[in-house]
Amino acid sequence: MGITAAVDRGDLLAWWQGALAGLHAAVEVQSVEAAGPSGGLYASEIFLDEHGQATVFVPVRGPVRSVGGVESLVVPPAELAVVTHHGPLADIDVELGAYVTLHEISVNGPLREYYLRVTRHSTDASHWTTEVGWPIFRADQQPGSHHGPIARP
Repeated sequence: MGITAAVDRGDLLAWWQGALAGLHAAVEVQSVEAAGPSGGLYASEIFLDEHGQATVFVPVRGPVRSVGGVESLVVPPAELAVVTHHGPLADIDVELGAYVTLHEISVNGPLREYYLRVTRHSTDASHWTTEVGWPIFRADQQPGSHHGPIARP
């Protein structure tokens, strides 16, 4: 299940906190089981143009009712270069993006995050852990072939 909105970069953290809290409340109210860590998808326009589409999600088992902005959502698989960040989300470094761009393996697609340890787990942001995934293409693929994702789908 997920919540999607057009968000200004300056409002992203506050939106994220509210949307993620709403999703976890919906998991409880709808009596569905979380099937993994929550995550987010962020259009590159948020970082390039200061405004773009953001989605936060919680993978669940069971049917989802669309209520209060919460919708059923399928997160598509993706090939990702992944780095694990420890600490506040505001401190996430974009070195990974610079690396994949420099090596010309970056492809269009949203930046992906998985929140392994965040506000629900600790109010101390220095204890948070986030996997950051940058969309890439794999050089070991033949045209038309498909390998599984490097990180979670």
